[in-house]
Amino acid sequence: MAFVLDFDSRNGILRVTLEGVITDAILLEAYTVVGSYVASRGPCRAIVDVSGVTKFNVASRTVRELAKSAPAIPTGYMRVFVAPQAAIYGMMRMFQMLGELTRPDLYAARSMDEAYALLQLNSPEFTPIR
Repeated sequence: MAFVLDFDSRNGILRVTLEGVITDAILLEAYTVVGSYVASRGPCRAIVDVSGVTKFNVASRTVRELAKSAPAIPTGYMRVFVAPQAAIYGMMRMFQMLGELTRPDLYAARSMDEAYALLQLNSPEFTPIR
């Protein structure tokens, strides 16, 4: 699987880690799985970590469509994309700008340390989901 989900119950943080080659289908599947998880467990804050992505084969059209869709995590819950790679960071910023009306609590970061600072986390303890 190209993505895994972990949860830090103490801080209420869902972490989605994508690795390797990411395609439109994988990104859409991850989005759907996150939406299902949040629908069944309740809203939470989130980190989407793409630091381990080696190739991002996702069309800008797919990013635009996701930005227009209903958020997987409701407004009022901060989510942070972690993308050290310039091209992927740019796509995440495009998603952020296109969805700023429906996702005002969405941020893009270059490192996990930056994400932790935004979320005010000190020592998260993630446990695998599934």
